Amino acid sequence: MKPILLVWLALRDVPEFTATQEQVARWAARVPELDVVFADSQEAFVRGLSKATYAFTFRFSEAWLPLTYRMRWMATPAAGKELLGAQIPDRIRLTHGTFHGEIMAETAVGMLLAIRRGLLPGLGLCSEQAPWPTLVPGRTTIAGSSAVILGYGNIGRTIGAKLEALGVRVQGITRANFDSLDTLLPQTDALFLALPAMPETDRIINARRLSLLPPHAILANLGRGNAVDEKALCGALSAGTLHAAFLDVMHEEPYPNDGPLRNAPRCFLLPHASAFAPDYLDRAFEEWLTIYRRDYAPGV
Repeated sequence: MKPILLVWLALRDVPEFTATQEQVARWAARVPELDVVFADSQEAFVRGLSKATYAFTFRFSEAWLPLTYRMRWMATPAAGKELLGAQIPDRIRLTHGTFHGEIMAETAVGMLLAIRRGLLPGLGLCSEQAPWPTLVPGRTTIAGSSAVILGYGNIGRTIGAKLEALGVRVQGITRANFDSLDTLLPQTDALFLALPAMPETDRIINARRLSLLPPHAILANLGRGNAVDEKALCGALSAGTLHAAFLDVMHEEPYPNDGPLRNAPRCFLLPHASAFAPDYLDRAFEEWLTIYRRDYAPGV
C-alpha cells in the first residue's frame, strides 16, 4: 500500500490559492510512489485524514487531530504561523512555506516605483484638458535612496535583495538590532514591514515612530495588519507628515467599506494580494517536493 499524500488547498476563494484536480494530478505524476488524494472540500479532507501519511493544506482544526494517527508530516504553503488554526503535536512535523519572498519582493519594488517614479500620481495626466503635460508629479529616482525593512527574515531579505539590485541602500531590522530602529527612521526614505502577527509586533509602528519618519517617506506593510496603528497612520497622511502608504494587510480583513483608510490621502490598499501569482501553488509544491525527496522519499 502506497503512503498517501492528502491535498486540500483552498483559501479565501482566491484562484491562486485554490488547487484544481488537474493541477494535483500533475503533481502526482512527479511522485508515483505516493497515492496523491485530491480533496475538493473540507469534508473530503477530513474523511481522508485517517489514512494519510502526509497532508498539504492551508487549514486544520484541532478537532481533527484524533484522525491523524498515521500522519508524519503536515505542510502548509502559508508563511503565517497563525493561519493554520491548530496547534500541531510534536509527533507530526509541521512546515510552512518559505517561497513567498520572490513574489512579494516584486510587489514591494512595484510599490516603491509607483510613488517615486510618479506612476500613481501620473495616472490620467494625458487627458483631453492636458493632452501632453510638461509637469509630471514624482520622478524621483530610487537609486541612492534608503530603505529600512522591519522584519528581516526570509521575505524581508528577499525584498532587500531586489531593492539593493536597483541601487537602494537597505538596512534590515531584526530582534538582534531592533534598538537601532528609532535612530534609523529619521533618515529613512521607505519603510517596509514584513513582520509576523504576534503580541510583540502589535502596533509597533505607532504615532511616535511615524513622527520620526521624514515627510517624504513612504510606508509599505506586506506582513500583518496588527503592526500598524491605523488611526495614527491616517493622521500622519492627513497632516502631510508622511508622504504615502501602501497596505497589503489591515487589522480587519476584508477591510470595511467605510474604513477610514479608504479616504486617507495617498493611502493605497491591496486585498492581502502581495503574494498573488498564477504559479503560487506550483511554487509551493516544488518546495514541498524538495523537502519530501530530501527527508521522506524511499531510500532516504
